[in-house]
Amino acid sequence: MSALAIALSLLLAAPQGTQDLTEGARTGSRLDPATRATTNADTSQRDAAMLRFVECAVSRREGKLRDMIDARTEQGYQKGLDALSGVQRCSLDAYISQDATVVSFGTERGTMRGFVAEAFVRKYSKRAEALAPLPLQRTYSRDWFEMTGRARPIDEMATCVAETNPAGILALLKTGIGSAEEKAAIGALSPSLGACLATGYKLNANRLGLRTALAEGLYHRAFDAPETAK
Repeated sequence: MSALAIALSLLLAAPQGTQDLTEGARTGSRLDPATRATTNADTSQRDAAMLRFVECAVSRREGKLRDMIDARTEQGYQKGLDALSGVQRCSLDAYISQDATVVSFGTERGTMRGFVAEAFVRKYSKRAEALAPLPLQRTYSRDWFEMTGRARPIDEMATCVAETNPAGILALLKTGIGSAEEKAAIGALSPSLGACLATGYKLNANRLGLRTALAEGLYHRAFDAPETAK
């Protein structure tokens, strides 16, 4: 998928440090055997600022951004994505030159979708908090997988964790990006990640890749109509 670039009007800037977001590999134990590595894109110090902007955009253009993440066609997705352009009066709280008036972000599709998903889950946290863990299924298939730009085993894993351990994802989304608390929350999710990752698939995702995939998995469980396991 092509990278997404967004120009933002800047009102507030403050320093923010850089974090190491690299995670080690895990080998899964579910689904059909295969041998293939799956990876997510790397991240940088701009991610926390980008998430704050997306949360602001969701508060200002909620309906259009719901349309974006709920779309099952490329046309619908792009139409919803256009709602991010020109959003103003958002605080970034990030390190930016004092004379800057416009900030340009670039990110790939899976990360952007995960940020939008996290913004909705955090805004309507009680909806996600009411979700009960469900029994582990052998396979997970959803019609939104084709829209994410991620490797399918990652979306399957995220859906599985959202079904079996929604509270663990909520705990992760309450942490700051790149923080020690985030690392600990991912560590606590390790048993669920291992149980939900397809057999033979090796997960080489950084922390942001895991966070955004899991956020989208939880979003779809909380906001989409339930599906029958396949």
